[in-house]
Amino acid sequence: MTTRPARRADFRAADGGKTAVYMVRWVNTRGDKGPWSEVATATVAA
Repeated sequence: MTTRPARRADFRAADGGKTAVYMVRWVNTRGDKGPWSEVATATVAA
């Protein structure tokens, strides 16, 4: 959970070549949840 629109993910060297999959959604201070985003994928750099 984050209050910022940008997030950094760190991976181990052994994870190089694997696929990272991300989905996000907003949750306000009352706990109301927005819709899920599109699925985004990226290959972890070696």
